[in-house]
Amino acid sequence: MPLFKVGDRVERIGAIVPVWMKEGTVTKVIPHQHGIEWATQYEVDFGQQLKSIFYQNELRLVQSDPPHELE
Repeated sequence: MPLFKVGDRVERIGAIVPVWMKEGTVTKVIPHQHGIEWATQYEVDFGQQLKSIFYQNELRLVQSDPPHELE
């Protein structure tokens, strides 16, 4: 099962990531032809017609809402 789904907000992981390609939205899930889960690829839209494809180990899910503290 893919780690991310279409519509998920993700950010790139790595030391050398351009600011304009730091955070985007998954627009396509590309499963590996032999079903190797870690080799699933994701097309990410960074806005301004800038899309690129990454492996799941190059991305992480962005938390849209911070966790609430229990009182």
